[in-house]
Amino acid sequence: MSKLPLVIRIPCYLLSLVLGALILIYAKDFLLPMVIAALLSLLLYPVFNRLVKWKFPTILSVIVTMLFVMVLIIGTSLIISSEIKTLIADIGSQSGKINEKFASLQNYISAHLNMDTVTINNYMNQAKDKLLGVGGDFASGAISTTTNFMGNLALIIIYIFCFLLYNRSFRDFAFALLGSERQEQAASLINNIQKLVQNYLIGLLTVIFIIGVLNSIGLVLLGVNHAIFFAFFAAMLTIIPYIGISIGASLPIVYLLLTRDNAWPALGVLGVMAIVQFLESNFITPKVVGSKVSVNPFVAIIVLIIGGEIWGLPGMALSIPITAIVKLLLDTRPNTKAFGYFLGSEFTDMKNDPFKFFSKQKAAPPAPPKK
Repeated sequence: MSKLPLVIRIPCYLLSLVLGALILIYAKDFLLPMVIAALLSLLLYPVFNRLVKWKFPTILSVIVTMLFVMVLIIGTSLIISSEIKTLIADIGSQSGKINEKFASLQNYISAHLNMDTVTINNYMNQAKDKLLGVGGDFASGAISTTTNFMGNLALIIIYIFCFLLYNRSFRDFAFALLGSERQEQAASLINNIQKLVQNYLIGLLTVIFIIGVLNSIGLVLLGVNHAIFFAFFAAMLTIIPYIGISIGASLPIVYLLLTRDNAWPALGVLGVMAIVQFLESNFITPKVVGSKVSVNPFVAIIVLIIGGEIWGLPGMALSIPITAIVKLLLDTRPNTKAFGYFLGSEFTDMKNDPFKFFSKQKAAPPAPPKK
């Protein structure tokens, strides 16, 4: 395709993107568990490999690794579901206070804006219903996502088991599809993808844990109910660059405004989240994750939205590592390096010289054949 004119190549690339999106949408039930399993397998491979080096039989190494995964996933899912149900019950018990808040707001509007009482009542009732509906939809959606994930858990576990057990066979099959002159490049690419996914996922989990602990300390000191849930909910949204924690802060702020007698606790939460957001953006994420996953923030936000539209919440979680893998693949071919450059952090780095980037990306000459 690299020999074709640009006016033909661009429509071909766009058509490929459209066809790829259609495949992702209509094959979601088949592809989503497999992609999750593939990424988790790359994350768990060091554990499996360590057990093999300790002279564990291969099948036993896979079983021990899988037991660790099952305990972690099931335990986390049960904790999240329990916290959401408790939060829903707590909001229901606060319905009287929430009605009082809306009544006070209604009286304030009536006294200062000269609006008809009936009109105000209609607007306030609609706002209250939407607010409660959004909370209910969020809780229901989170429970539904957890339930669907648990439903696919057996399939994901089977895939992970196969990926780990037959990892060498999969690699040999990939090499067999390539000519001998490209096998060395393929081996390097596979190793780079494995390291990238491992570094990203481990770094992301570490950042989420650190942010969750910092948020928890601040919310506990403020006396916020369900502090741990709110703290780690906001921490998990750090996958959205720059604004993730701010979005996560909106849930406890709205909760406090509706259930407390004054706005100071909500302002306190806003201050805590702002400080943690500053620390995350400027110190924690750069130190923990660094430039291991070089997807620029502009592209990250776009792929998060696209991932959410195609695969929902799991799609948002998977979009960044998948985009980073795609960038690695694009960087290996001369006719797609420009797209890799657009996806990477080099694109938004004002100090970067694109000509130096492309000169560094020149393919190395093939290794001489072994005698």
